[in-house]
Amino acid sequence: MLGFTSILQIVSGVFMFIWSFKYTALNVFRYNGEKASTTFFNKLLAGCSIVTGIAAIALIIIDLGTLWTIIGVIHNYFEVIIIILLHQGGNLAANNNIHLYGIIYLLIAEGVTILLQWPYNAFWFKFQGLSVDWVFFIQFMRLYFATKRNYREDYISLSDNERKTEEQDLPDHHKQGYHLKHVLLLPFAAFCHIAGNVLFSIFLTDALACYLFSFSYGFTFPSLAFFVYLDTHLRPNKPKKPIFVPDPSIPNIVLVTIISITLSILCLRIGTLF
Repeated sequence: MLGFTSILQIVSGVFMFIWSFKYTALNVFRYNGEKASTTFFNKLLAGCSIVTGIAAIALIIIDLGTLWTIIGVIHNYFEVIIIILLHQGGNLAANNNIHLYGIIYLLIAEGVTILLQWPYNAFWFKFQGLSVDWVFFIQFMRLYFATKRNYREDYISLSDNERKTEEQDLPDHHKQGYHLKHVLLLPFAAFCHIAGNVLFSIFLTDALACYLFSFSYGFTFPSLAFFVYLDTHLRPNKPKKPIFVPDPSIPNIVLVTIISITLSILCLRIGTLF
């Protein structure tokens, strides 16, 4: 199971890379009137998929331990970069230090893992990874609802004639409902990932939970690959469709962080009871 899903992740990532480099992205991130292409976002999804597959293969070879965490933490690195990218409106040019922040995360996450002794290093690594996954899921959910709310407002603001013209001119896969279903692939993929991770965190010694965690990747990364495929293969005859970035204000960041940390601690605490 682990070997199959690993190959599936790598293949999905390779295709995402090919599509991201070969085709122009259909969607744009939008925040405060500014627009940014989803191309770099798609490449990050591709990198995350490939690295996760490599980490899974490494787990088969070297088994779970401090040595493996050096590889496994790179999966979370890509998630952190994606989270930071969304925080700055999906615009890479808005902050050139995005990779620096990612490296700082790597140094902290892996550095603490190496310095701590068993079992505290295992708890820390699991805790920080689970926290990042929760943020990943919450931010994708916020992304979807922000797009649903703002896209609907933009649509409603059109006059009856403009709305009718837009619906007639656009093929089915470019209408409002199809666009929202396209964006929904992101929180769906993140949900599959966090659901598998939570099960594995709670039932850590259960082989079935481990298999389900691995099985969840079979939905996570193909869903992300499908998102990238739709983003790069459907050619609109209207302006590019917006994906509205949620409010990145400090209060929202603090709230999301607190919720993610709380949920992570809760999952690990429940796990100690089983």
